Amino acid sequence: MEEKKVVFVCTGNTCRSPMAEAILRSELKRLDIRDVAVLSAGTHASETSFINAKSAAVLSENGLSLDNFNSRRLDAALLKDAYAIVCMTDALRDILMDMRWSVLRKEGFSDIENNVWSFSDLAGYEIPDPFGRDEECYRQTYRKLAEGMPVLIEKLALKPLPQPAAETAAGKKEGTEPTAVRKRKPRAKPRKRRTPAGGVSSKTKPARAQKTKKKAAGKGRQTSGKTAVPKEAGKKDREQDKKGEKE
Repeated sequence: MEEKKVVFVCTGNTCRSPMAEAILRSELKRLDIRDVAVLSAGTHASETSFINAKSAAVLSENGLSLDNFNSRRLDAALLKDAYAIVCMTDALRDILMDMRWSVLRKEGFSDIENNVWSFSDLAGYEIPDPFGRDEECYRQTYRKLAEGMPVLIEKLALKPLPQPAAETAAGKKEGTEPTAVRKRKPRAKPRKRRTPAGGVSSKTKPARAQKTKKKAAGKGRQTSGKTAVPKEAGKKDREQDKKGEKE
């Protein structure tokens, strides 16, 4: 897939637009958006110029840099091929819209789709030129650029590439989906124990019934303080007493 070129434009391509270039590259990398090429240019840039020292210092404070950066002058090729041209001010946007239409009409294009915006068109505010001011002004410029990047990414429809079907299938094979939970088998009911004669063992009777039977037996043995005598033993004693009287 062909890369989309996003070009930030200011006047000299040494202060604002290089910072915007570095910030957007960092954000696209963080969001894993790979089909976008980020550039910067200036309407009056000198190709022998470098990034402003204060811009470089502020980028370094935020963990960013532009290695081997040289200023670039905006040309007809960038105006024609860019996916989006983002100007730092509204006045610069109006100039570049006329320039781009002029280039494309010379090449025979009659239906021209706009691809030139001001930063204020996307984020709601312009980015003034900090050139000649102190480093704190450059920090403020950086903060404004960084705060506007999420909205810029959304409005320019910069999105990650769709994941190929082959990678999705491979992810499933590697176990990215949750593993199915195995169902536990229900526990079997306890079997009744039987005596050798085929009857149900007393151990299988409910504990409550056994307790009731024991309690009833205990009540039958209780007397009013006298020891209970078995009936058969009392009968034998009376028969012996009668024999003794007869003799």
